[in-house]
Amino acid sequence: MRWSSRVWIHLLLLLISSSLAFGADDSTLSLESAVEQALQRAPQVDAKSASIEAAQALTVSAGRLPDAQLVVGIDNLPVTGPDAYSTTADFMTMRKIGLMQQFPRGEKRRLQRERAQDQLDLANAETVETRLDVARESAQAWIRRASAEIALSDLRVLESEVELSATAARASVASGRGSSAEALAAEAAVARLKNRVLQMQSESRQAQAELARWVGDAATRPLAPLPSFDDLPVSPEAFLTTPHLHGTILPYEARLAEARTDVALARAERRPDWSTELSYAKRGPAFSDMVSLQFTVGLPLFARTRQNPVIAARTADLKRIEAERDTEIRMHTAELQQMVLEWEQLGEQLKQYQTELLPLARERSRVSLAAYRAGRSDLRLSLEAFEDEVNLLVDRAALQNQRGRAWAFLRYLQAQHLHS
Repeated sequence: MRWSSRVWIHLLLLLISSSLAFGADDSTLSLESAVEQALQRAPQVDAKSASIEAAQALTVSAGRLPDAQLVVGIDNLPVTGPDAYSTTADFMTMRKIGLMQQFPRGEKRRLQRERAQDQLDLANAETVETRLDVARESAQAWIRRASAEIALSDLRVLESEVELSATAARASVASGRGSSAEALAAEAAVARLKNRVLQMQSESRQAQAELARWVGDAATRPLAPLPSFDDLPVSPEAFLTTPHLHGTILPYEARLAEARTDVALARAERRPDWSTELSYAKRGPAFSDMVSLQFTVGLPLFARTRQNPVIAARTADLKRIEAERDTEIRMHTAELQQMVLEWEQLGEQLKQYQTELLPLARERSRVSLAAYRAGRSDLRLSLEAFEDEVNLLVDRAALQNQRGRAWAFLRYLQAQHLHS
């Protein structure tokens, strides 16, 4: 059986549309993809990675013995008499060469290694904090654009229906059934809705510009559907009981460890280090050469004015960081409680919008428009219904964006949740 050319054309168009649909799906930008791209592109993440490399490099040399020192000189050189400035005439004159090595105490070297590791831990903690900040802000930018575009799409659908009301009002005036005031009211409603659409377009473009800061040209791609804002990596109660694991607090924990090591290092200075020197001394040809070995031990006899003030300063630094950490935990906990409450309350409000307010407003708009077109109702009621529906759509977009921001705040609190 031969198919007609029209059938072939329909099949070809179907294949083309299917391929375009698949291509559109492939090119959409999901929230997780936007976060991944932001983490790869953000220069602040690269800067923190460089600080990790620097700290890792320092751990190699920390706690090692100081470099040996070369000793070269002349001992007992005469400067008067017949042997003045001769290096071979006087039996006491020696040309010396040797090595000197300092040996810091083992405890001090161990603490130096711990200090280098503390710096590495701090660099890692600051990197985690930065990555979480980037993930949170890029996710919020994506959510802002997605919320605006959903509202814009709904408003454009509604725009055609309000224009239909205006058309019906003009037809009623032409037929003598309606008044010019009704027609003007319908035109005003269309103008107000167009203005709302323009405002939402502006919001969408601003959100896209904000998203472009994080993902570059990918910000122009169509967005994937919104994820569910009802799901979090852990329960809100678990977030509230583990603030020390959150990215904002991690650097303070690392700074505390660093400060404690600094105090221990300052106290270690009250115990002496020692060094040794081995040298070979060559005298004149008539005299024998000599070898010397000597040891040097530090004498921290004035700790009250030298070591103790340093200990006091490092201890004060430790207390300061502890106080700053406690302050940050309190502020962060309060903000976290507010975000949890906002996330829960906005979820209930959005549920009411989705299941009650918007469906009722939509039904009211359709019924009132149908009643007006059938001549059983006033146009004013239909326009008021559409106005209420427009306001609900705009309000829902704002609530959706606010809840998305609260969700992103909670979603990206801990490093292990970046890829969960």
